[in-house]
Amino acid sequence: MYYLTAFGQHWFGIVIILHVMAFIVQNNLIWPFEVAIFGDMGSLASVLFLPHTVRVLSTWLLGPKAFFALFPAALFAHYLYAARDYDVATFILIPFWSSASAIIAFEFLKFVNMDVYPKNAQSISWRSLVFAGCLASFFNSIGGTYLKSEGLTVPEVFELLIRYFVGDIGGLLFCMFVLMLILRYNRLRNSRNKIS
Repeated sequence: MYYLTAFGQHWFGIVIILHVMAFIVQNNLIWPFEVAIFGDMGSLASVLFLPHTVRVLSTWLLGPKAFFALFPAALFAHYLYAARDYDVATFILIPFWSSASAIIAFEFLKFVNMDVYPKNAQSISWRSLVFAGCLASFFNSIGGTYLKSEGLTVPEVFELLIRYFVGDIGGLLFCMFVLMLILRYNRLRNSRNKIS
């Protein structure tokens, strides 16, 4: 419970740090392999995109205000790691759209009476959270592909669209699995401490 309280008080800095750290891991560990295997398309969209998890979880916990931390973090990371030169409008729109995609997904689900935001610890639906993350990936893949499609052939645009969609969902599922293992380990450790 302490961690959630601390997160609530320092959410802005925590979201920025986690988002930028996810980009650093992405850039230094995952993208080099993808560029070596897939060539230039690997630099446009990853098939295992970890920052999407930060977008989804921060939006889930904070609601629309998460955008105010996600956008500057995404803009900074895009500045550091943008693989291509974009005009100023596109350079700003890419991180803007990616930061807004999870918020659009969560708010759309709320609008259609499928509110995924947590009310309390007992009402958390992990399936609904993953579904919201997949919907956010869909929105992000449509907008991201449109913004990065200049100069690409039609087959490359479709490949980029699929890579966006698969990468966001793959990153989300991978990180959720790791978080689940960490939480289980933490519960086991706490139960052992109580026994001893």
